[in-house]
Amino acid sequence: MHASKDRWMVYLGIMACTILAVTSTFANKCINVMYPKIAADFSVSVNATEWMTTGYMLAQAVVAASTAYILKKVHAKKVEIVGCSLYLGATILCALSPSFAPLVIGRIFQGMAVGLEYPTTLFLILTQISPHKRATASGILGGLIGVAVALGPMWAGWLENFTSWRWIFWSLVPFVVISLIMTVPFVKNKPQGTDSKFSFLSLALMALGLAVLDFAISSAGSSGFDWKFWLLLVGGVVIMAIFVLTNRNKRRRLFELDLFLLPVIACGAAIYFLSEGINIGMQALIPTYAQYALKSSPFISGLILAPGSLLGSIGAIASGKWADKKGYGAPLLAGSVMMCVGTALVYFLQPFLNAGLTCFFYLFQRVGFAFLFTNTIAGACSMLPESKTPDINAMFSVINNYSASVGSAVMLSSFSLTVGKRTGFAAVFEGGKVSFGLGFWLTLAMVAIAVVFYFLTKKGKAGKTGLKKLGRN
Repeated sequence: MHASKDRWMVYLGIMACTILAVTSTFANKCINVMYPKIAADFSVSVNATEWMTTGYMLAQAVVAASTAYILKKVHAKKVEIVGCSLYLGATILCALSPSFAPLVIGRIFQGMAVGLEYPTTLFLILTQISPHKRATASGILGGLIGVAVALGPMWAGWLENFTSWRWIFWSLVPFVVISLIMTVPFVKNKPQGTDSKFSFLSLALMALGLAVLDFAISSAGSSGFDWKFWLLLVGGVVIMAIFVLTNRNKRRRLFELDLFLLPVIACGAAIYFLSEGINIGMQALIPTYAQYALKSSPFISGLILAPGSLLGSIGAIASGKWADKKGYGAPLLAGSVMMCVGTALVYFLQPFLNAGLTCFFYLFQRVGFAFLFTNTIAGACSMLPESKTPDINAMFSVINNYSASVGSAVMLSSFSLTVGKRTGFAAVFEGGKVSFGLGFWLTLAMVAIAVVFYFLTKKGKAGKTGLKKLGRN
C-alpha cells in the first residue's frame, strides 16, 4: 500500500511539472502563427519578430545549462516553484506589453523559467520511473506536447479573428497556477549532491557565445552575409572555444562535456540538434509561407499543423513503447527517415502546394519528429550510469533549446534574405524554395547519423564501455 502511494506521488509530481512544460509549448506555437499580426501591431518586420522565439530559446538554453549543477544540489520542488513563479510573472508582462521591447523581455523571462522547469521534468522521469518504462513515460510527455503543438496554432488563429493576441498570454495563467499549486505537495526527490562548484565564468562564456552566434544568424537574415555576419560568427566560435577550455576544470564546471567524446552520445546529440532545429524552423516557416504565398488566414495557417501534431502525439507514445521493448536505435532511424520524407515532399512538390497538401506532407515530418524527440535523450541516458543523468539532461536541454532558437532564426532568415524587399508571389515562392531545400538536406544528413547511432546502440553498453576508456565511472 505504501509503495502504491509513493508511486502515485511520483506520477502526480511529474504531472505537475508536465503541465507547465505543455503550457509553455502551447504558448510558443500560438506565437508562431501571430508573427504577422504582432509585426503589424508594433510596426516591426517579420524578421524582427523572430526574436520572440530566438530570445526565448536562447534564454532557455543558457538557464538549462545550469541545471546539471542545480539538480545535484537543490530539491526539484524548489526549482519547479521558482520556474512556475517566474513564468507566471513573465506571462503577465507579455500580456500587458505596451510596445515590442517589453514583449521580447517577457518572452526571455519565460524562456529562463522553462530553462529551469523542463529539464526538471525530464530529470524526474529519467530518475524516478523504472528503466523499462522510461521511454513510454517520455513518450507520453512528448504526446502531450504534441497536442499542445496542434491546439496552439488553432487557438491563436481563433483569437486573431475574434480578439487580441494578448489573450494568448492571459489564457496561460490558470494552467501555470495549477502547476504551481500541484508542485508544493507532490514534487519530491533527494539531490545526489556534488563536490564541484558552480562555474559562473563557464555559464557567462556559453551565454555570450550562443548569443553572438544568434546575432550572426539574425544579421544574415537582415543584411546578408556581410562583414558583420562573419565578424559575429568568428567571434561566437572563439568564445565557445574558450568556454570549452574553461569548462574542463573538474572542480568548477557546468557539466561533463567529455561525454560528447563517446560516439553514441555525439550521434544522439547531433540527431537531437538537427531534429529540433528543423522541427521548430518548419513550424515557424510553414504558417508564415501559408499566409504570404498560399494566402491562407491565420486560422487556416495554424490548422495546417494540427493533424500532424495530433498524429505525432500517438506516434510519440507508440515509439516510446517500441523503444522500451526493442531499444532506441530503430525508433530513431525510423523517425529520421520519416522527417526526411516529409521535408522532401514539401521541397520537391512546392509548385503544387496548397493548404491541404502542405498539411498532408507535414504529417510525415511531425510523426518522424515524435519518434525522435524524447527517445533521443532517454536513449542517451540508457547508455550511461544514472549518476550522469543530470549532465546528459542539462546538455541535451541546451542542445534542444539552442537548436530551436537557431532553427527558427535560420529558416525565417533564409526566407527573408531570399525575398528581400521584393513583393509578390514569385519572391515568396523563391524564399520558400530556399528554406524548404535547407530543411530537406539537413534531414538527409540526420538520416546518415541515425544509421550510425543504430549500429552503435546494437552494442548495448556502448556508452558505459566508452566511459571506462575515458577514465570515468
